[in-house]
Amino acid sequence: MAFLLSIVGFSNSGKTTLILKLLPVLKQKGYNVAVAKFCPCGFNLDHKGKDSWRFSQAGSRGIFLSSPDSLALMRPIKQKESVKNILYKFFQDFDIVLMESYSQEKNIPTIQIIRKKIGGEILKKSNVLAYVSDMDLDVDRAVFHPDDISGIVRFIEKILAVRR
Repeated sequence: MAFLLSIVGFSNSGKTTLILKLLPVLKQKGYNVAVAKFCPCGFNLDHKGKDSWRFSQAGSRGIFLSSPDSLALMRPIKQKESVKNILYKFFQDFDIVLMESYSQEKNIPTIQIIRKKIGGEILKKSNVLAYVSDMDLDVDRAVFHPDDISGIVRFIEKILAVRR
């Protein structure tokens, strides 16, 4: 089962940047990593004029696209299923799923980013395992500088070792 790790913080705090820095290091260490991103304003994979858009316009409620090396599934959600269950179902063959902006998800290990110029309240939830910050924080958990990618990766590997 994949290890889910949520990266949370205010808009423009560096969530995507951190994930983009973690990905190649984790890959180099041999981990199979996926990313899940919460898009509060929605998203659209259906571009006007493409076949998938035309299928939607013609009334299809679900669309499955595949090629020799990838797939995409678009369908409405009928019942509330936890993101955790969905990710376990679709990413079961991955070692790690880095989740961006799923701050409302409970019981998923989380790293919170707090930046001096962006601000933010320190989340003191039990699922927050560490913080990434460019300032000193008075907390009882690990704090990493945003550029300490190797330290953050070592921290993630310690968590993975305990899970196994």
